[in-house]
Amino acid sequence: HRDMFGLLNEPELLDSLDQKDYASKRGRYYLFWNCMKISGRPMLIALMAGNAAYQTEDSDTNSLIKEVTNRLARTFAPMKVPAPAEVIVTRWKRDPFARGTYSYMGPKARPGDYDTMALPLGNLHFAGEATCGTHPATVHGAYLSGLRAASEIVEQMIGPIHVPTPLVPVTPKAETVPNTPTSSIGNKNRSESTARLPSRENRQTQNEDYEASIIGAILSEIGERPIKPGRSGVNPFLLYQKDHWFLCKAQCDAARKEQLGSGGLKPSKEQVRIALGQMWHNADSETKRPYLEQSNRARELADVLRAEYEKNVAVWDGEAARIRREYTAQHPLLPGEGEVFAGKTAIEHGHGRRHRNISSYAEDSDAE
Repeated sequence: HRDMFGLLNEPELLDSLDQKDYASKRGRYYLFWNCMKISGRPMLIALMAGNAAYQTEDSDTNSLIKEVTNRLARTFAPMKVPAPAEVIVTRWKRDPFARGTYSYMGPKARPGDYDTMALPLGNLHFAGEATCGTHPATVHGAYLSGLRAASEIVEQMIGPIHVPTPLVPVTPKAETVPNTPTSSIGNKNRSESTARLPSRENRQTQNEDYEASIIGAILSEIGERPIKPGRSGVNPFLLYQKDHWFLCKAQCDAARKEQLGSGGLKPSKEQVRIALGQMWHNADSETKRPYLEQSNRARELADVLRAEYEKNVAVWDGEAARIRREYTAQHPLLPGEGEVFAGKTAIEHGHGRRHRNISSYAEDSDAE
């Protein structure tokens, strides 16, 4: 491109290659941002750079509106560009709290300049995007610099924070102290009796092992408990929605484009679902018929599977109860070793592998 490899504005003299002929227009409306998607309204942001930004500070708003509208009209000719409904002109230099926009690297800048800007002066600490060398001229750079300045202030006030390693110290195990013999005969007999009886934790472990053995015997003989079938889950509208989703979405896109233009926001999923619901409501009986029939067939199949499950699970429960009785009769627990659990475990309640917990026994009113 002959216009200085991509400079966006034409020179005052169209055939000129002199840099001075570009100076008056350089940086004026050099970039437009289309904010339709984030605002939901037809909105453009035009940027000024360099001397053009300083000139904007002293230019009246009406002249700027006329200039930018003419620029857009030439860009999108032969389309007609209307005058904007509302205009906001930022003049950051006049802002007493900003005194300018974001930072930039000047011709004589050095790599360490951002770090130098971040250095504190005594108790005075500095933050802002101009002090963040990794993310300058950005909002997140300003945020990160605030975290840095806050940590510097805290460290200056209370000193450096030392993080212990390891973060959670290891607690040494308590040593087992042997029982001290006493001269009391009653205490001696009580100690001997306690030594012969297993502790509460040991009894619980024995109960768990015993129940695990019963479960193993049940599974090895009759296998897993039948799995309860789920509901049919076939809704005629959901079937209709699956077939017509993309068609309805295309119609919603076309309607939104006609209303807001090509740069408008696309309809959300919820809006498409609402439109599909209206389509289903307005559909005739012939359109709905295949979806209603498919839903009815699925419901009938679910009823058959449920009846078969109830029959099979009744047989399985009876066999499981028989195996439990036979096992406890053939392998009784010795006195003091634990308690025979007479109820049903999780597997016998049909909770499945994921819900089984041998140490948590489920009581049942129909226990043998």
